[in-house]
Amino acid sequence: MTSIRWKELSQHVQFDKILELSKKKPVLVFKHKPTSPESISVKKRFEAEWDIQEEFIELFLLEDTTGKNLIKEVIESAGVDDEFPQVLLFADGVAMYDESHDMISAKKINIALKIINRTFKWMESRA
Repeated sequence: MTSIRWKELSQHVQFDKILELSKKKPVLVFKHKPTSPESISVKKRFEAEWDIQEEFIELFLLEDTTGKNLIKEVIESAGVDDEFPQVLLFADGVAMYDESHDMISAKKINIALKIINRTFKWMESRA
């Protein structure tokens, strides 16, 4: 198990930088509602099963208290419905994977990361 050190996503400018960062390294955004027992439970379970090293992914926490405009921007960029809790995995500036509620799992994120990494290695070899 690896301890998660979340970076807070709280500003529009920051999200633009996250999309740029995702062109070099996958970025996970965990949308969390700290007043929701379900969201708290899912986040705790996710953190307990997390075993991916920080060198392979950047981790951001987006809480519902941040503001509806930023949440709307993130959701529209990902092209998904707005749910809490929810994870969005960005790579190459776009959302590559999303999951919500009890379906969120570190194991699924790990599989998605492997697929993303293989895809980008394949794309680099074709360039």
